[in-house]
Amino acid sequence: MNFVADTHALLWHFINSPKLGPKASEIFDRCERGECIIFIPSIVIAEALSIFDKKKISFDFKKLLKKLYESENFVIIPLDYPILQKMVELKDISELHDKIIISTAKYLNLQIITKDKALQSIQHIKTVW
Repeated sequence: MNFVADTHALLWHFINSPKLGPKASEIFDRCERGECIIFIPSIVIAEALSIFDKKKISFDFKKLLKKLYESENFVIIPLDYPILQKMVELKDISELHDKIIISTAKYLNLQIITKDKALQSIQHIKTVW
């Protein structure tokens, strides 16, 4: 089974943070072993850059980007027409970043790896943490 990752899940995995939930940690470990694919919406990369620029978390953004680019198990998904079509259908999600992440997951028909309570509380969204 494959997944879509939100920003904090990806960053916490990358920096080996204990904040990463046990199920999420297991999924990332499986991905690192080549047992599944984690899809990364492009907005997650943009948010990671913003977090890096604001120095909210100490990590090497270029190293993260290189790792994702070179990996076959982490796949960056662009914000393109099919994702935008899904965004139009999401009337109950107002936050733009969440809307893009959810639309990506809906387009791929996958669960989202997230700690975000707002995403976890949406009935038509499947999440794992």
